[in-house]
Amino acid sequence: MDGKIDLHFALRNQKTIMKDVYYQPPLKASRGLYVDNPDDITVYLMESSGGLVAGDKNAYRIRLDKGTNVTLHPQAATKVYPAFNGKPSKQEVDIELAEQACLTWKREEVIPFAESEFHSHTTVNMKKGSSFYWEEILYPGREKRGERFTFDKCHTQLEVWMEEECLVYDGLRFEPSVQDVKHFGVMGDYHYIASVWIIDREIELDVEKWSHSSMDHQVSITKLRDAGYLVRFLSNDLPRVKKEMDQLGNKKLAVSV
Repeated sequence: MDGKIDLHFALRNQKTIMKDVYYQPPLKASRGLYVDNPDDITVYLMESSGGLVAGDKNAYRIRLDKGTNVTLHPQAATKVYPAFNGKPSKQEVDIELAEQACLTWKREEVIPFAESEFHSHTTVNMKKGSSFYWEEILYPGREKRGERFTFDKCHTQLEVWMEEECLVYDGLRFEPSVQDVKHFGVMGDYHYIASVWIIDREIELDVEKWSHSSMDHQVSITKLRDAGYLVRFLSNDLPRVKKEMDQLGNKKLAVSV
């Protein structure tokens, strides 16, 4: 089953609106909501099937016109079921941001079940002056069933282009059957890997605040030249990861003081 969402946002009377929307089940988009800021529209992304079965594909196309501010919020984690027929489940995200547009994609969470195969490719094309916030968390599996990196493959790829310049080309590739995922230098004893990409030249993060480690939680930060930051987590404390992601999403809590 292939799901599709195509969203186009524009300005009307200096207010961001959802100009065009198309979706094909099992994917669905909520109506636009103005939660905290009348200039920022929030849309929830929903999936009615309960997850991706072998061979399923979800495709998202998101377009933001000049000066729009949009937050997209997946309603639930993406669950990836076993690939018994040998076909991987796929997700493709294609994003276009015009000048002064700002898109925040809240927590893209992926739970690959045992014997599943998942491939995800996200491409972002930005104009100068636009900004992009992307959050993602990869689970080790269904931990309550004792699954920890028992999936077959999980490949994710993120590309971010600022006109002709490639700002981000980042891939995560896990194949537990051929690599020791629990090895030092990969996941070690951690269960979750999470990333927050902030492509915004106007933001200055507190580097010391976002570089720390404890027994079950490690955070590191990388500055992307003058384009923004990557904050990456290795952790066994999922609530803490989500809490710190929310802090990064709140500019007042994340920036230097």
